Amino acid sequence: MLSIFGAAGGIWGCRRWHAAQEPPDARLALDAHYPDMPPDGHHRYLNLPVDYTDESSGRFRAFYVLSPNFNPKGPVVFFLTDGQMELVGPGMDLSFVDEQLPGVSYVLIGHRGHSPTLFPEVYPNGKLDLRRAMNLYGSWQRVEDIERVRQDMVSAKLLPSDGRIMVFGASGAGVLAQQYLHRYGEHVTRTLLAATGAPDLAHQHGWTYARNFAELDPEAAASLSEIAPLENGRRASLAYMVFQLGRQGQSGLATLHKIVHGELSHNPLPYAWYELHPSLSWALRRTLLSLPAADAAKVRMYELLGSDLQRAASSYGYDLPLYLWSTEVLRNFLHQHAPLPNLQLDRSRYQGEVLVIAGKDDVVFSPAIGKAIALAYSRAIFLLVRGGHRLELDHEYQRAVRKAFFLHGLQARDTASLLDSSPSPAEGGGQPQ
Repeated sequence: MLSIFGAAGGIWGCRRWHAAQEPPDARLALDAHYPDMPPDGHHRYLNLPVDYTDESSGRFRAFYVLSPNFNPKGPVVFFLTDGQMELVGPGMDLSFVDEQLPGVSYVLIGHRGHSPTLFPEVYPNGKLDLRRAMNLYGSWQRVEDIERVRQDMVSAKLLPSDGRIMVFGASGAGVLAQQYLHRYGEHVTRTLLAATGAPDLAHQHGWTYARNFAELDPEAAASLSEIAPLENGRRASLAYMVFQLGRQGQSGLATLHKIVHGELSHNPLPYAWYELHPSLSWALRRTLLSLPAADAAKVRMYELLGSDLQRAASSYGYDLPLYLWSTEVLRNFLHQHAPLPNLQLDRSRYQGEVLVIAGKDDVVFSPAIGKAIALAYSRAIFLLVRGGHRLELDHEYQRAVRKAFFLHGLQARDTASLLDSSPSPAEGGGQPQ
């Protein structure tokens, strides 16, 4: 009996895997809803243009989700996700967002290009059209989606009478938040940017978009360079493992030191043991990124990294592990010179408050770019905290900071007191820029 169930499960799994490899040929009807997410007081549907540059091209069924404690009379935070963060969908678990925004009303917006909202238009003749993907899955289309959701909430009286919102964006979504401020900042009172970067500011300073690993851990970076001749064609695999361990913060960096100064320094093969972990497996990541459901993620990666990769892809080493494995993922984009969006942003016009939080040991973004972002806004504070890209340390302190900022603002006594008592490194500080 068990063998029968095992065989049936294998057949079912194979069918699902085969289906996942097929480009979409249809999407949700404009008067329908997903079976496991019927419309109610917290799940709202609306029809948005497929292409805002040509609204005659049709519409798609979009949705957004309100927090369980949503109060339209109080401050409302738009919790943004970008093409690399598949957090929003039918049956989603809201516990992560509740943890980020305790006691605050928030909005999550379904993402074009993320399952289940895939666009058949991106796959003419069943194959990915890179130019269409860059356009229809691009972040400037996403910015317009966000604004249409805000307008829908104004019409439904789900926002305060002035229709203004607050915005929270982390990592790549922090760049998306800056893009929204560039175009619609007059509708935003406060913005929190966490562990994020800015392609345009990085280029102005002569930096790469991502952080140089040698700046974070020069000893490990030097050791990785020394073993490069022993890679045996596994360069992207090792780079992916280095990057993912770095994203884990201090615990991941400790594991990386063990690998680099122990097994890897004597023999390049033992690190394959670590690749068996799903979060470190380059083979698994590469396979998942080959699916149509990952095309929006690749579009966003290319938007943010493409300019750097086009300029000097062949010169990057383990000082930029993200670039090593991303070059493999984005090979078609680079080979076909897919058009890049203009990410030059005018931050001087935004008059709302901005809190920029950076992790001292962030493998993705240097604290220096966080400071540059804060300096570019007129009412901003930069806060350096302990931990890596996931800001994994001092959870209670960071929760308190986020709540105080969104509920009371930068100048409130409670917020100022929290910023001044930060357990962050001495060079951080919560000082106005």
